[in-house]
Amino acid sequence: MASTTSSPLPQDSATPPSMSLPSLLRAKLRPTRGNPNSAINWSPPPTSRLRPPSLGSQRSPLLSPPTQSSLNSTRDYLRSKAMEILESPDTLPLTCLIEELNFPETSTDLMYAQNLLNYLKNNYLTSFCFCLVSFYKTCGSEFGNCKEYAFDILCQILTEDKEGPCRETSFLDKEIKSAILDFLNTESSIKTLNKIRDFVAKIATKEVRLGNDWPELLEFVYESLDSDSEEKVKYAVSLLYKLIPHCAVEDLVVSPDSFYDSLVDIFDSDYMSLEVQVEAVLTSNRFLLYWTNRSNHDRYSVLMIQIVETISTLVEHKSDKDVQAVVKELTVLTKEKPWTLSSQFDYVVLSVLRILGEVELQGKTRILALEFVIALAEERVQGRQMLLGSQLAIPKFLEKILLLLANLKDDSEWGTAESDTQNLHSVRCLDRIVAALGGEVLMRYFPDYLQLIFCAEDWQSRHAAVLSLGIVAERCSSLKESKHSWDQMAGRIIRSVKEDIHPCVRLTALYTIKQFSKNLKPEFQDQYRDQVLPALTKAMDDFNYPRVQVQAYSALFEFTSNCTPSILNPYLKEIVTKLLKELREEKHMIKGETLKVLSAVAYSSQDQFAEYYGTVMPYLKVIMMTAKKELDHNLLANSVDCITMVWMAVGKEKIRDDTDMVVKMLISLQRSELEANDPMRCQLLQAWARLGKCLGKEFKPYMSVSIPRLLRSAKIGSYVLIPENPDNVDESDGSIRALILGERKIWIKTKVLEEKVAACKGLYLLADELKEGLSVWIEEVAQTLVPFLNFQLNEEIRRVAASAMPVLLKSSKEAKQKGNLELSDESPFEKLCSDVLPALVKALSKESLPEIAAIILDSLEECMKMSGPVLDEDQTDLFLKKIMNVLNSRIKVGDIDVIKQTLQEEQKVYDKAVDCLATFIRIQKSSFSPFLSKLLPCIQLMWEKDKIAKERRTGLRIFCDVAKQFPEEAFRQYNICLLFLFEACKDENPEVLEVAVQAIGIFAEFGGSAFKSLLKGAFYALKAVIDHPKALQIEYVMAHDAAVSALGKFLQFHREKLNAAQFLKTWLRHLPPENNLNEAKVAHHQLCSLVEVSDVELLGPKKKNLHKIVTVYAEILWAGKKLATEETRDDKNQDLSRFSAHGKKTLARIAAALGEEQVVRTNSRRRPNQLLLGRDNEGSHEQTISFMKQNGGH
Repeated sequence: MASTTSSPLPQDSATPPSMSLPSLLRAKLRPTRGNPNSAINWSPPPTSRLRPPSLGSQRSPLLSPPTQSSLNSTRDYLRSKAMEILESPDTLPLTCLIEELNFPETSTDLMYAQNLLNYLKNNYLTSFCFCLVSFYKTCGSEFGNCKEYAFDILCQILTEDKEGPCRETSFLDKEIKSAILDFLNTESSIKTLNKIRDFVAKIATKEVRLGNDWPELLEFVYESLDSDSEEKVKYAVSLLYKLIPHCAVEDLVVSPDSFYDSLVDIFDSDYMSLEVQVEAVLTSNRFLLYWTNRSNHDRYSVLMIQIVETISTLVEHKSDKDVQAVVKELTVLTKEKPWTLSSQFDYVVLSVLRILGEVELQGKTRILALEFVIALAEERVQGRQMLLGSQLAIPKFLEKILLLLANLKDDSEWGTAESDTQNLHSVRCLDRIVAALGGEVLMRYFPDYLQLIFCAEDWQSRHAAVLSLGIVAERCSSLKESKHSWDQMAGRIIRSVKEDIHPCVRLTALYTIKQFSKNLKPEFQDQYRDQVLPALTKAMDDFNYPRVQVQAYSALFEFTSNCTPSILNPYLKEIVTKLLKELREEKHMIKGETLKVLSAVAYSSQDQFAEYYGTVMPYLKVIMMTAKKELDHNLLANSVDCITMVWMAVGKEKIRDDTDMVVKMLISLQRSELEANDPMRCQLLQAWARLGKCLGKEFKPYMSVSIPRLLRSAKIGSYVLIPENPDNVDESDGSIRALILGERKIWIKTKVLEEKVAACKGLYLLADELKEGLSVWIEEVAQTLVPFLNFQLNEEIRRVAASAMPVLLKSSKEAKQKGNLELSDESPFEKLCSDVLPALVKALSKESLPEIAAIILDSLEECMKMSGPVLDEDQTDLFLKKIMNVLNSRIKVGDIDVIKQTLQEEQKVYDKAVDCLATFIRIQKSSFSPFLSKLLPCIQLMWEKDKIAKERRTGLRIFCDVAKQFPEEAFRQYNICLLFLFEACKDENPEVLEVAVQAIGIFAEFGGSAFKSLLKGAFYALKAVIDHPKALQIEYVMAHDAAVSALGKFLQFHREKLNAAQFLKTWLRHLPPENNLNEAKVAHHQLCSLVEVSDVELLGPKKKNLHKIVTVYAEILWAGKKLATEETRDDKNQDLSRFSAHGKKTLARIAAALGEEQVVRTNSRRRPNQLLLGRDNEGSHEQTISFMKQNGGH
């Protein structure tokens, strides 16, 4: 229906148009106007019902006579026509209005009809609604279209969201509500019934409480559910389907259980059609989605069984539309509440996967089934967990996806096609599932499925096997996991390249080798170079199939790009000879690929390529100059790329004779007007950057030419395209691509953006290489790159900008130190710090990609170390919010199985956030203090019992950093936490024990008076760990040593509150700790400190503990650097010298206490010309001391 947006009222003097026939007949006479399908069915109302006058000369009742003598104004005219509609004994005026709104002859007719409708709505809303309801009731079935349009107007009036008269009707008059329910009972048209249902659902959701405000609707629904009429049941269920998302359960049903019973009755009924059951299934999905929770969903598990059974039935009936509807709803449920599938998981997943094998179903239906599996995989916590825990789901999925991938047709034009479009959806779906589950997970299952498929007679199956491996390899990071599987598959892929008779399979096998080379580097290159390189060089000669030949070069490029020199060296001569032979050929397409491979080979072989430089460079210079002369800028770009990569490999000493020629050519090109899409625009920028990297400080003469060009390209702004007609945008050539920003869609000029990226990379590389040599340009480079930290259109630009910040600060700092910068009131370095750090914090708060967030954190930490405290309070608050978001996101994850599922990038962000926070606390101490109260509760959460040991250790580390800077504030809030740590010392997990005792040690060291009241409990907690039955077993010994170290801190910091003799006795008994090396060094430094001051309680009455101390010293010194710092070892040697002054009796007692074992060990460590330690030798006690002193550095 036409819109009823208000149009300006005509002026009072305007004369409404006239016409010679009633407008009611116009659609019948001219069926091609308006909506033809509706107009052709239009019939004039019979006289008995609408009582029209003679049609021959009758004007439309809607319009005025040709003169305006009877009307004084347009408002009077509208009022008059409104009264005709509302008070006329027949329905002709209303019929004419409806027809004029839907099939106006002119825009003026439509304007007058809209004005009249708006006048009725604004002045006679309730009466007009009753008029429409009455019209709908009295209009016969032969006027179906007219009834439908009347109902449309009623819907529009009653669902308008605006203030005004519509709100004065208390939303809906009871009589109108009742009439609408009558429509549901009496209407026979399916189309109109659906409209009524949608309308009722829409207005019902606006009621505050349906039970109070529209009880008749609920009565109608439940009466219909219990009805014997299938149609009533169907519309009641479908109405509930619409209402459930918008209504609380208590507003819509007596109880969830009663509604659940009604749904089950529908499924159990023998006479309900499949159509009704489909409606019940859709409603059941929403019931589970909106009205169940983790605690009660098992009670309603029968609904999930019915959903699955209905899917199976629909698949058998090949009912695509209904299958699609049910699977869509199930996918939504899976995304929001994956645990609703848990009790029937295999049953549900296998039933949906069955759809993938039904070739008679539409492709869209099968894609939706794949989307369901993807939703499970991408639900990272429970959905992924259930998939991995199932013994059937992943194998069955692989079986089905391979069938979809094999659904290909032979294409006679395949050899010359630029790309493949068959099965694109299936490929994308597999890629998403592999990304969610991880390539290693799927690789476990592949050998069993692919062995037979590799031997299949049809090429499509072999192609599917090879392609799936390439997709999986793209999401793998190492050959170490599933190594046996990779060994089996790699051999098959290499054999496919060499032996498969179908070119499509060979092409895909080359693509897979390319993915292996890129993602499984360098293990793949190291293990398979002897098989891969011969296979690739053979494929490079596949002249009958250019696509295969080009793919072979591309695979060789990727393989050699990720080689180490040692891998490539044995084949270097053979490969270079092969490539030079190809360069002599006049095959334009292959020549470009050959240059790419040669550049990769040169760069990967590094200085080993130097011996080939003299042979290769003449070829490259000839190709470069010929391409420039012939204006072949694609080949020119490839040749310049190859030359500069070779230069970076061989170094500046080799290239001196060739630099001038290439630089002159670059300057010449730079002065010319290169078109926006010219590949040399980007290559020119890369060439300057590589030349700078190669020449280092010798690049200075070229800076005045290169850096302005790089800056100009980095600042280029004409990369966004907003077309007048978006529907006509052609993206097929790749020169532009669409990008969604919020709700806006824009188009990006790809070549222009690539130039911007290349320029930013070039500036970063030169800043990194030239350091303080960039001093003249640092400020302008920084002003260019800092805003790009928030460049939302390209992640690579953000990555480069973030990486460049510490490089620029370091360059500026070194330039300042060497006096290369002009100083003013604020030095350029300080100004740069005040610009860069706040910009990094702001970028961190906005960054959504984990990989880039990790780079920003890394750069921020480096910059803070150089800059000192420069962030103000708002910037500090912003920084801490982001850090706590990162920490809290991990805190919410919880158990170890889920932690393992987190992406590597997110783990890296977490680790970097902790590092950055530690630096921030130290550097920004003055501005950090007000934010302690926000951070400390977050740390406390990290210590809770359900957190894994790594989370607890991280919390401990952060707390330690806080405690060192703010001891009083930190420990004031932690009495409760200490009690929790005491309890944790009884845990059976050795990692938890280690974290707990380390935390107690931190409390002891920095807690001050806040710790003293809990000293006794802390001692017994540590003693429980030290005296644990398994304390010295390999799993528990790290916790034991940490507890010994913590006990030493009690003595060092809280001795006045202790029974020192008892503590010292316990402590000495467990020295030296020898496994937890960091804690051992702390404990041994504490011991040395006490011995230095001749601690009476430590030495004991008559120095009876001296032999134990010397024994510990002996163990420490024999261990060399492992158990003590160099400073501590020196102090111990001095202590031993002092011990010799205690007299021979004391020394004899020490030697006797050492025992035979220590004597044997000492003899085993003796040096040449060293006297043996033996108690029978004269002077052996002094020699013992001497030996230990001399071995202190051993």
